[in-house]
Amino acid sequence: MEKKRVLICGAGSIGIFLGAKLHSHKHEVYLVGRRKLKAVESDKVLINNKEYDIPKRKYSFPKQDKYDFIFITSKLYDMEKMVNLISKNKIRGKIISSIQNGLVDCLKFKNILNKKVVPICVFSGFRIEKNKIFSNPTPMGWKTELSKEGKEVSRLLSSCGIPCDANKKFDSLRAEKMIVNCCLNALSAIEKKPFKTLFTNKNTKNRIDRLFDECYVILKTKFPLDKKETIKRRLVNNWKNSAHYSSTYQDVLSGRKTEVDFFNGYMVQLGKKYNLSTKENEKILRDFKRLSKT
Repeated sequence: MEKKRVLICGAGSIGIFLGAKLHSHKHEVYLVGRRKLKAVESDKVLINNKEYDIPKRKYSFPKQDKYDFIFITSKLYDMEKMVNLISKNKIRGKIISSIQNGLVDCLKFKNILNKKVVPICVFSGFRIEKNKIFSNPTPMGWKTELSKEGKEVSRLLSSCGIPCDANKKFDSLRAEKMIVNCCLNALSAIEKKPFKTLFTNKNTKNRIDRLFDECYVILKTKFPLDKKETIKRRLVNNWKNSAHYSSTYQDVLSGRKTEVDFFNGYMVQLGKKYNLSTKENEKILRDFKRLSKT
């Protein structure tokens, strides 16, 4: 693939991972970030113990610049801020894509950028410690929409060793990842345990099962989900052996804002809209609120 000019906005663990991978395949990459990017003191980063050069870093947004690809890798609560900064600084990208951990309606950003935002859903876990990034991939890999832009994103990432599929069932897959988030992320933080321990402990395993059932019923009203047994089997097989602590747990440890309201909070809102039970998600939110006060 010919050399591309790439800007990655909100470069935390997944943004630095993405940037290092693209940079290693000779693309011209720029990382824009703050806390996590500044914390990497070396000009090298270890991704699962393999060394990569870190691309050029920026700690403020460039102005009136052009890129082939712009990737937004910030937390969901900073998504709109990133979009506005791209617009304010008159940064242009042939393709603008957002790596999202939830169900965000990207259509509202088209009016700001005068361009659609291509969403990416990632079935992997990431954690960064100083100059080390730990990636916990699953067979599901990275997914994006089946559109002209989605296919270009897929080609770029896949050519750099990040398997990405432009899938016609993308909406269903996004909803499936949302179920994963709602079942595991806050629970990992509440219990202070990695995913694999949540599955081996009887009490937390039962809680995952109840959350799964509730979330599936709610999201089935809006999204064309696969069969319940199929999604449940993938959830268990993909995450039951993972030693990964959720990003929510990592955010709690570092005193940062979390995305719980975008996961379990969203599920409660949607469930109430359709007059469906939300008691398990409400209980997670109550337990998490108590945790945040300790």
